[in-house]
Amino acid sequence: MASIGLTDMAITDFVVNQRHGVKGLVDVISPKTLPSCYIQLPEKRVTTEKLIMEAATTGKGALSTPVIPVIDVSDWKDPSVAEEICEAAATLGFFQIVNHGVSVDEQNELRAAGRGFFDLPTEEKERYWEGSSVSDTAWYMTSFLPYKEAKLEWRDYLKFEYLSDNVDFAAKWPTVCRDEVVNHSNKMKPIGRNILEILLNNLNARVEEQSLMGTLRMNVNYYPECPEPKLTVGTGHHCDINTLTLLLQDDILGSLYARYGDKWLHIPPVMGAIVVNIGDMLQILSNDRYKSVEHLVMASQFLSRISFAYYMGPGYNSVIEPLREVLGNGEKPLYKPTRYSDYMKYYFARPHTGSKTIESIKLP
Repeated sequence: MASIGLTDMAITDFVVNQRHGVKGLVDVISPKTLPSCYIQLPEKRVTTEKLIMEAATTGKGALSTPVIPVIDVSDWKDPSVAEEICEAAATLGFFQIVNHGVSVDEQNELRAAGRGFFDLPTEEKERYWEGSSVSDTAWYMTSFLPYKEAKLEWRDYLKFEYLSDNVDFAAKWPTVCRDEVVNHSNKMKPIGRNILEILLNNLNARVEEQSLMGTLRMNVNYYPECPEPKLTVGTGHHCDINTLTLLLQDDILGSLYARYGDKWLHIPPVMGAIVVNIGDMLQILSNDRYKSVEHLVMASQFLSRISFAYYMGPGYNSVIEPLREVLGNGEKPLYKPTRYSDYMKYYFARPHTGSKTIESIKLP
């Protein structure tokens, strides 16, 4: 970047204030080295080397490193499906599902539509810039909290909110991807409900739509090619704050990782699969029976990456606390009641630093 004469301040201004995003930086400036405004501090950086997990062995020589399971959900009523889902939710916080009813062709159409948005000229994309979007339910942004972060993430994203009580909620969404994004929600909602029913039944509780699925949102995340991916991060390590996340990722290896103790597990792309992870709200409701775990995304040096994270969460005014069914035998609650809107406000006021939002409401 020095040869071009742009300072970090100028780059940040170009990416954030001029609303070009990281995609614009790569398209227009084509940096051969990573600008230092994206370089993470060594003590906080999660490098590729740290993400390589060596297979630990037991005394008998068997592999003990867990693997994120891939679960066939072609028959949701199969008891073995419920057993696998509950086991993964309780131990790893992540699993993948296949044969869920969303075809590979539909997934590819969604990926193409998402890329179509990020390929638009800046002046068309910036119409949706957060804070001045032409839509009340669609926003475009870069990084996570670019106006507060010491170092930016290597990510642009377009986020949507689905409002089932408003028939026109998608009227002003970008036409290049609107139909595909609406259709994707229609596909994801029943899948998420099936998973939540399994997890709640395991707790002898019922799915209450408002307290589990009262808000439906989706992020379309775009990670351009990065000149030095070992020095930065696509999305910093964090836990999801909602109830359940259904993620459609692409086929780039070495991108998505979930924490397991002091190690990181790679979540490899599987043809046609949807990645499922538990959010903070479900950990609270289950009184720690289900685990919301940290995860992150690494950038790629040679390929751009796109993913679609569908978030199911409580209604904004829902008060979340451990379920009475879980506490029925005199078990003490581990978390104090919290209004979901307050929890979201706290979460979105801080950059991705690895600190867990759920700790803020944990009882002594």
